[in-house]
Amino acid sequence: MVSTHDPQSLSQELLKEWHTLEKEFISQLFFNSPIGIYILQNGRFRFVNPEFQHITGYQEDELKGTLSLDIVHPEDRDMVRSKAVEMLKGHRSTPYLGRIVRKNGETRYILESVCSISYRGQRSTLGYFMDNTEQELIKEALRQSEEKFHKAFRSSPDWVVISTLDNGTYLEVNQAFLHTTGFTAREVIGRTSTELGIWVDPDERDELHQILGENGRVCNAEVRFRVKSGEVLHVLWSAEVIEYGGRQCLIAVARDITDRKLAEQEQMRREKLQGVLEMAGAACHEMNQPLQNIFFMLDDFLEAYPESQTGLQLKEQMKRIRIITGKLERITTYETKDYIQGTKIIDIDKASLQCPVDPGGDSSSPSHT
Repeated sequence: MVSTHDPQSLSQELLKEWHTLEKEFISQLFFNSPIGIYILQNGRFRFVNPEFQHITGYQEDELKGTLSLDIVHPEDRDMVRSKAVEMLKGHRSTPYLGRIVRKNGETRYILESVCSISYRGQRSTLGYFMDNTEQELIKEALRQSEEKFHKAFRSSPDWVVISTLDNGTYLEVNQAFLHTTGFTAREVIGRTSTELGIWVDPDERDELHQILGENGRVCNAEVRFRVKSGEVLHVLWSAEVIEYGGRQCLIAVARDITDRKLAEQEQMRREKLQGVLEMAGAACHEMNQPLQNIFFMLDDFLEAYPESQTGLQLKEQMKRIRIITGKLERITTYETKDYIQGTKIIDIDKASLQCPVDPGGDSSSPSHT
């Protein structure tokens, strides 16, 4: 029996114990790893850990001896083989993405890396296998969402623009914006709405941007935009604060409602005109009979007193009234003019047909019947 105090024997025992611990550690690391681990020899599985079995859906005895490429998606086999060879030769250091087909037929996305080792005295390949399906599905959903957004952005009949929140620099504009405003993309991208003079009323822009800062969005605000030709358009403007390219930006949609506004204004003019016509018609109807009687009495008075200046002056004023009522009867459009203190009144001359009326002679005065 070797004495425990023999240094050589003690070193051998410690070394043996270390190797035992090392094997147990490696065994525990492989078997309890959250990453799939496998060992290949001549392209066939020789070892697979429990996580690898979980990912693929196969049991250990089903995998041992089978070709590793058998579980790789047929469309990815050449790519996976090529990437693995690059990594084994030291030409690649980052994991590569490929698809496998699980036992139940489900396709999963896998991140894989490989290296050369010696296993039980033979040259082998050690592989690390991580299920990346959830992340890939998220990326694909995001890609599809972005694709749908860009399609909607490009094909929208409304103006859609993305600009910086702080100063309104245009980052992206769609075709509808360019077509309606008359600008080219080169003239717009990188410039601000202020530089292009898009907003007819800059105070209106500042007010809406203040609302955006407080609420994060604005819906269907009626604003006026000036296009390249100088024409002013009425639009419904909606906007929302978004993060784009790592900065606070604004996505805004504007719908041209100029035709609708013009139609509304025309309808309002027609309604006002109808009101004016009704009022003028009623006034003329009510005034004509008294005016006629006054003319009769003035004629009688002037027959008795032909030299009366008061009577003659009064008759001239009555003729003026007759001319005014004639204009009221001929109103065809709604026209106004400035009056005192910012108010407006009907411009009878512009609103009526400019047909000459002879204020003199007996034609302007009713005759006795």
